[in-house]
Amino acid sequence: MFDFKGLISALLRRPPSDGVHNLKSATIWVQELPQGDIHQAQIEIVKTISALNANPKLGAKERFKTILYLDEKAQALQTSLCDDYIADTGFGRHYLPTIMAFWSEMANAYKTCLRQYVEKPIRSLSADLPLITVRGLYHFSMIARWHHLRYLPVDARIWRNLHRLYLFSETEGFANEPIKRFPDQLPTTTSQTYLAALMLDLAAPTSLLPTQILQVSTWLESWAQHLTLDSQVRPYRQLFAVNLEESKPARKLRRNMVDTKYRYWSTDTLIEHIEHVIEQIRQGELPARLGLGESFRLPGGLDLLETIANRWSREGASATRKHERQPEKKNIQVIHGFQETLEQLRHPERFKPARHAGKSNAGFEIVASTMPAMPEREAVQLDIEVREWKLENASPYGIGASFTSEFDDDLVVGDLIGLKPEEQTRFAIGIVRRIQKDKSGNVYAGIETINHTPILVELHAEQLDDAVSVAHSTGHSQAIYLPEADGGAIPRCLLLPADHFASGKIVQMRAQGKAFTIKLKPAIEQTTDYARAPFAVLAKHVVALAV
Repeated sequence: MFDFKGLISALLRRPPSDGVHNLKSATIWVQELPQGDIHQAQIEIVKTISALNANPKLGAKERFKTILYLDEKAQALQTSLCDDYIADTGFGRHYLPTIMAFWSEMANAYKTCLRQYVEKPIRSLSADLPLITVRGLYHFSMIARWHHLRYLPVDARIWRNLHRLYLFSETEGFANEPIKRFPDQLPTTTSQTYLAALMLDLAAPTSLLPTQILQVSTWLESWAQHLTLDSQVRPYRQLFAVNLEESKPARKLRRNMVDTKYRYWSTDTLIEHIEHVIEQIRQGELPARLGLGESFRLPGGLDLLETIANRWSREGASATRKHERQPEKKNIQVIHGFQETLEQLRHPERFKPARHAGKSNAGFEIVASTMPAMPEREAVQLDIEVREWKLENASPYGIGASFTSEFDDDLVVGDLIGLKPEEQTRFAIGIVRRIQKDKSGNVYAGIETINHTPILVELHAEQLDDAVSVAHSTGHSQAIYLPEADGGAIPRCLLLPADHFASGKIVQMRAQGKAFTIKLKPAIEQTTDYARAPFAVLAKHVVALAV
């Protein structure tokens, strides 16, 4: 029987002298890592990289070889931990400190390699500079990506290191030199790796789902080949610019951005490529053959392609808000989630505010409206928590709100929200459209309201006998009916559980003594929690039915 416990004990014992101090010792050490415990193995690799980064006596040759070797061996472990975290399986959420520590220590390791080379160049190592640089860019870009996934701002230090690494590759003349970042990957360049990080930030990830952020970042791995950095400004052709001397991300090109420290690029070729991909999908081509990955699904994937193509286009980058926001300070009560919002419509008397302190924010847009009245009497039993947020600003169609929460709050873009200013008695229904957090636990959210007067209804999978007005029920569920809004711009829809939705499904909607046979149309949006779908009325039945 394999002595796994003994192997762990041997692994955790302090190695003699400096431990891993060259490629040979690293090779022997990696072979002894606990293969059955991926997390523990990665923790040990992180500790070793950290020790190497802190060892000023390690020669450049051994540092280059050892760091490159450990990085390759750790990639499979890191991928496994990341997949578990994204899927939120088992202890996946507990892996986050190790995941971030690996990206950080490895990024610093490559920066240390280059610093050591610059201080004392060794001709035999010059051939490794492109690989060292592109991997350094990759690891810093992964830190940025994982900040986006958690709706956290990317630290200025990350942008500064990305800019410096790219500039180093440009100065050394290999910015556009094809190179395999890892043995099992297709060739890329330092320029493409750098641009992929800049473009992900320009995709406005604060308004994307984590899964969408991952999709866009994966697509950019190959899409970046359609972008070219230029040191000469061409205002009518280029769209974005980045200042290599600032610790900031890229921005839309402005008139004052003319200097040797800037790099510019156009997205026209990339947009043409995305539009071609969209057209091929509509013609029935398999997404996997177009490089979109096995996780691509319709119609959500197509919507995402159109959304980011617009954000990276000249028209989308120049878009402004339709309505000006005005400062407005008050508390708002919030119900989080489809089932909780549905329950509030069923039993408004069971909801009682749970007060939480709020913080100020920079202002994000919410759209607000009203909902059926909640009884004035106090609830005796608190079944569902009503959170309290701070309203900061408002327009006829939007408000900005903030609240404090745990570091990993469960709010994500696309979540359904019930909201109500404290002086009102009616809840509104909205959808989270934008989130930004900071490391102090402050959360800034933008929520779009999707209706003024939602109504609780029942959906029956049944047939009605019109001759006798009798309903033959075969099962039912409850949903929320959203009447037409905004002068017809927003069609009448149903909010129903996601697992009960299917485009083309025929059901009967019952409320207020009436029944309608309806056919569900393709969802406007769908999450794992709910589907928001318009419908067509096939027949109307007057029957004595109560919700």
